[in-house]
Amino acid sequence: MFFALSALQVVGKAFSIWIGRKAGVILTGFLGGLLSSTATTVTLAKESHEPVGSQTLRLAALQSAILAMLVQAAVLIRAGGIAAFELVGLHFAILSLITLSLIGLLWRRKPQSHPVIAGTERILDIRSSLKLTVFIVLILSASKLVQEWAGSQGLMILTFVISLFEVHGSLISTSQLLAAGKVDGFQYERLVEASLMASYVSKFALVATISSSGFRKKALMTLAPGMLFILLHLTSR
Repeated sequence: MFFALSALQVVGKAFSIWIGRKAGVILTGFLGGLLSSTATTVTLAKESHEPVGSQTLRLAALQSAILAMLVQAAVLIRAGGIAAFELVGLHFAILSLITLSLIGLLWRRKPQSHPVIAGTERILDIRSSLKLTVFIVLILSASKLVQEWAGSQGLMILTFVISLFEVHGSLISTSQLLAAGKVDGFQYERLVEASLMASYVSKFALVATISSSGFRKKALMTLAPGMLFILLHLTSR
């Protein structure tokens, strides 16, 4: 996790130089989402306290990380079997469309200017990576404890808890349950929806807890459409 977060810092700076800051930040968010959308959310939330950088670009990077998470999850489910993908493919298509629309809206906005700090900009902040690594590991450890406590209370609760910080592993396990005939199509669809909702909830909680006040309100608003879609789907049956 430490090396991954450090690599994101360096890659982000490189992309900002090569293809421009605007596209570089969004592309870095996507690459970070492929690695860990949770870690990327933590990084962006922490960076929102810095006096430099555009909050609009950070919002776009957050949505880009979510898009990467959705693409990766859809690919994993498709690799697990066509039957599983046919049941939930539309979910991922709609969520991806919502996310792409938000990225497009944020892209068209003019980034707010911020004062530039004098001096040489750091390419790699090792202390920041270490702090973020410890923070994420503590969250994962707490999630594991809750998972063990809730294990006897049903598959839906267990799936939700696991997916708070490891959605891809949860989706793979759920697909295996469907393939083995342990759950039917309706149960599988609900489990996938619970996994996706948990992933959004974890990002919502992280942003609400550790981001700056200016970033928090806007970020929560951009997370709301995806959460609302999943919630309506979950409660409509």
